[in-house]
Amino acid sequence: MNAATLTFMNGSPMSTERRPDTAPPATSGGTSWLLPSEPSSVPTARRLALAQLSAWTLQDFADDAELLVSELVTNALRHAGGPIRLTLSLCSVDRAFRCEVADEDPGQPRVRRACGDDEGGRGLHLLDLLSRCWGSTCTAAGKVVWFELHPPAIALEAALEEARTTP
Repeated sequence: MNAATLTFMNGSPMSTERRPDTAPPATSGGTSWLLPSEPSSVPTARRLALAQLSAWTLQDFADDAELLVSELVTNALRHAGGPIRLTLSLCSVDRAFRCEVADEDPGQPRVRRACGDDEGGRGLHLLDLLSRCWGSTCTAAGKVVWFELHPPAIALEAALEEARTTP
């Protein structure tokens, strides 16, 4: 699998606009939380993301961010053991809001074909539909799955300024 596409179980490619794994973006104004490997971490992660977006005055992206954070944390709970780290940051170079979910499972995410009545299998499709770009990076302890949302420049500038002035 190359860095530009993922493959459905039926073999058809799905574009992810992924950034090369070797060049993570510079971020600023980030914050991070360690969440336990338990179901209550999913609503906790959503609340944390919504509160941070509000602090950065990026509420216009709350619905998409909340859904995608929920999907990534749920996937980490289902497929990895151990704690989960949620990191939210602003990328001034890429002009983006970035979310990262780290877990202890080295297995990379795989897109599945979900049938109409399946309860799962749609999370990565949602990432592809709602985020500007997303990907997964191996770490020494497991992996990080991330996505970026790109707010209008004026909203991001205000959020970056708020992040710089908040202790």
